[in-house]
Amino acid sequence: MSLFEKAGRKFEETKRSFTGGDDAEGDPEYVCRSCEKPVSEDYDHCPHCGDAAVEPVE
Repeated sequence: MSLFEKAGRKFEETKRSFTGGDDAEGDPEYVCRSCEKPVSEDYDHCPHCGDAAVEPVE
């Protein structure tokens, strides 16, 4: 399994955990691919880790 396949699977698992309703504030609309933390707005860079990896949760 390549590095990108592993990263993609981890991202999908994290996305599913966020959309599963576990979050007390409701489902987040965005998530950082790098640190895997929920983000409330569409930032250019993650407010948690600073990486430019914020994407919408589908």
